This record gives sequence, structure tokens and C-alpha cells, in this order.
Amino acid sequence: MHSKKFKYQEYLKKYQNCPPEYYQEINMVAYRWVHNTIHKNDFMPINLINDPPPRMLDETDKMCMGYGLSLFNTSLNAISKYKSIYSKKRKHLKIKFIEDVGNAVAKIEIKKDGVGNKPNLKNFGHFTFHEYENRNLANRIVYKTKILFDKNGNIRS
Repeated sequence: MHSKKFKYQEYLKKYQNCPPEYYQEINMVAYRWVHNTIHKNDFMPINLINDPPPRMLDETDKMCMGYGLSLFNTSLNAISKYKSIYSKKRKHLKIKFIEDVGNAVAKIEIKKDGVGNKPNLKNFGHFTFHEYENRNLANRIVYKTKILFDKNGNIRS
């Protein structure tokens, strides 16, 4: 069992082994989708932005992950995954996606601010990160890169 208390502990305690024991303390540069201007969703777990979909209610591991933050090991991987998801959405859902997750990628210096799994190289270097209580990753942002869209709403390369 992890010895430090986590942000959103009231949700995590509902699931056995959440976050999983194999998650390790993170000390690295990571990347996250954020809004170009500060937004309440920037460092909010997806399960607290949107109600989790019903199909996930019986999948403890996915529910636990949903109370962590999605991060990426490189800026290129973060942007590539963003493009992959965004390009498959209908126009009105693209707008909602930008509202929910942002229009920029932040470079963040994580200094043992929580635990996470190893980046999944088969999924754009994505990993889940659970912050410790009283930590604020917004204070760890080194810089942001805005995601640019053309006049038709497509992501510019």
C-alpha cells in the first residue's frame, strides 16, 4: 500500500488497490493537454470532469485510472494522441473535446508529486498519474505549446 495520501482519496478508496501497488513515484518531465488560458479542468481527473460512462462502472482498474491524470512522455506523443482522438469526432463533439481537455500541451516537471505507471509506448507514451494531496501540477508547468487549428477546425501540422 502506498504510504502517502492522494488527492481525491475519497474516490480512490472505493476501489481495491487504487492506485495499484506497482505504480511508482514519478520524477520526470511529462506532457498534458491543457487550455491555453488557465482552466479548472486542466489538472482535474476525467471522472470529475464528466460522469464516467456506465460501461466502465464494473471495471475497477479503469475507474481508478479515471481519477488519475493522463500524461504523456513526450510532447510529440501528446499532440499525436490529441490529433488521433480529435480527428475521429464529429464537428460538435470536437468543440466539446476542446472545451473539456484544452487546446495546448503543457510541459510539466514532476518531482515526486505522486505515483504513476510506466508510459505505454503502444498508446502514444500515455501514463496515468495520481497526485499526492496538497500538490499542484499547475505550479510545475515549464511552458505551453498551443495546438493550432485551421479555419475549418482541423489541426494544423
